[in-house]
Amino acid sequence: EKAVGSAIYNIGHDRAERVWNKHRDFFESFDAILTSDTAPLSRIFLQNGWDKPLIIWICNRFDYSDRASIDCDFPDSEYYQLFSQATQQKNVVVIAYTEIEHIYCRSKGIDTGTLTITPCGAFIPQFVDSGIPSHVVKEETFFVTSYHNDTWFEVSKHCDNLGFKSYSGRYNGPEDLKDFKAIVHIPYSWSNLALFENMRLGIPYFIPSQKFFREFLRAGAFLPNPDFSRNHLEASEWYSPRHSSLFVYFDSWRDLQDKIQHIDFTAWKTRIREHAETLRTETLEKWGKIFESAKQQRDDPLARDRR
Repeated sequence: EKAVGSAIYNIGHDRAERVWNKHRDFFESFDAILTSDTAPLSRIFLQNGWDKPLIIWICNRFDYSDRASIDCDFPDSEYYQLFSQATQQKNVVVIAYTEIEHIYCRSKGIDTGTLTITPCGAFIPQFVDSGIPSHVVKEETFFVTSYHNDTWFEVSKHCDNLGFKSYSGRYNGPEDLKDFKAIVHIPYSWSNLALFENMRLGIPYFIPSQKFFREFLRAGAFLPNPDFSRNHLEASEWYSPRHSSLFVYFDSWRDLQDKIQHIDFTAWKTRIREHAETLRTETLEKWGKIFESAKQQRDDPLARDRR
């Protein structure tokens, strides 16, 4: 299937049909299929009578499309109907990458349940050449990402004005961040993989409180589905009660200054690493149950929900 740029994210009826027809033998050589980023890939199977286990891990809104590259009628009514039907099929498991995905599905009239499996931040440590300039002393410096919200609101400049050294720019993987004093960040997404990678390394985050973040939203901060986001911040990984003890929230720039001066960074980093290890264990157990269920379906074809 050929598509120009990000148009491949737009899985209309015809594209799903062409992909299935071209790769059907390859797909059917597997015992199960797992789709992740992005969920519309599941249409290839939902639309074409796939009756083996299908695991749909929603990572970026279940109806995500690249509007700048739209080249078909997507998302369309047939897709929403297929996804709604899928939630009732015994061979299909729908998992949210973060809780907001279930809430978003319900806002579209589709109940995807409550099963949520976040990343656990696992990666293979390896030596890499640092992308951080050699003059930066990480242990004395706060890292600021170069994504839209942090650059738009000049987070690095605010840190410098408060008397704290900061660095904002490219880096070469999670290992390249582990020695920074902490990260100061204005979230731009409901969740991201870097959060969980950094959690495994015990890297602290200072982020705006919900009250302060809403001020950023009113001033033009980016977050997918902004109108939707104002009512559901607590469902994002940044404000979820599950992780809230890991972050230090600040209500203003002066509040950030005060909290940086009084926090016990050593104890904080230890608490983060312990939480990450617990999360890793729980995550692997959840995936283990999912794959064991898929194996049972494979071994017992009568358990499938044939259409």
